[in-house]
Amino acid sequence: MPTGILPAFGPSAGNLATDVSRQQLETEIDAVATGKNRAGREEKLQKACQGFEAIMINVILQEMRKSIPDDGLLPASNASHTWQQLFDNQLAETLASRQEMGVAKLLYQQLQDAEVERK
Repeated sequence: MPTGILPAFGPSAGNLATDVSRQQLETEIDAVATGKNRAGREEKLQKACQGFEAIMINVILQEMRKSIPDDGLLPASNASHTWQQLFDNQLAETLASRQEMGVAKLLYQQLQDAEVERK
């Protein structure tokens, strides 16, 4: 039974490729909604939790950088700020993927428990 989340396309707007992709999306949505795609759902949840941890680490790194005065050896420029932001983003993603802080693991466990209670 389709969920009807995706809008119906009229004959003038749709073609075979659009109808096929729409059908595939509806099938995937139904599989996730009914729990048939549980392994994929758990993997997506784990990646989302790691993404949240990466965002949190990135905010911590940005706040730490604010505490460092800009009177260093080289003058601060837009390029150096951009480079620092890129570096901090990569560092945050790397630290989150190693799961040493445990925030992603804890969040994942809490969301799993909440899902079990909901059923």
